Amino acid sequence: MVRIFTHRGLKEALGEQKTKALVNDFRAYKEGKGLPITFGRDVPYQFTHNRPYLELQHLHFKEKGFPLRLIQFRRTSGYVLVYCPGFFDSNTYLLIAIIKHWDHNNPNHVAETDRDINLMNDLEKIAEGFRERY
Repeated sequence: MVRIFTHRGLKEALGEQKTKALVNDFRAYKEGKGLPITFGRDVPYQFTHNRPYLELQHLHFKEKGFPLRLIQFRRTSGYVLVYCPGFFDSNTYLLIAIIKHWDHNNPNHVAETDRDINLMNDLEKIAEGFRERY
């Protein structure tokens, strides 16, 4: 059984209804019940600075949805859902935040993207606290 927690910042940003829909989609995705239309490429962060053991992941997210026939690997967007699995229970997840994805076409713009060192450090601390418990 998949257990999903959401960080309070994500709940505040999305509101109750959108958070519930996101959790339901994420649960279905992780339980192998199909790929929601709003979810895209799902990959680990390879460049996180101090804590590669946190297994911080990002899932491309497009609120209006991706084309149905587009394979998951090709589904990329300007925003990503940052999440991590539990350390003791790999079927437990924390949905941390939806943030801007760094655009390789505009490499000098890193502020408030997933290449922003300070932002990623904050997200890593959240993941670390979660993984110490789960």
